[in-house]
Amino acid sequence: MDGRQADLEVVFGPAGIWSELLGQVVGYAGTEIWCESPAERQYRVLDTWWSHHEFEIFRRRFGTEVERFQSLLVSEGIASRFEVVGTYYDERSDGDDLVAT
Repeated sequence: MDGRQADLEVVFGPAGIWSELLGQVVGYAGTEIWCESPAERQYRVLDTWWSHHEFEIFRRRFGTEVERFQSLLVSEGIASRFEVVGTYYDERSDGDDLVAT
C-alpha cells in the first residue's frame, strides 16, 4: 500500500466507490475512515447502518460484489488485506431489527 493511502481514503470517503456500493440498499447511514497507525499504514473503516436487518439485506444482495471489490483493491495495491474487526449493535435495541434465522 506504499504511496496509495490517499487512494484508499478516496475510495472509502463519503463520495467514494464504497459508499456508492453500500448506498444501493436502504438503511446505509454512512462510512467513516481514519488512519489508526500511520507507521504501519493501518486504517479503520466504520460502516453505519440504521439496523442489523438492513445490513444483513445488503450482505445477502451484495456479498459477491464486496468480495470482488476487496480483491480489486488488493490486486491494485490500494489495500493489502481486509479484516472484519466486529459487528456492534445499539444496546438500546429491542431486537425487532434482528434477522430471523
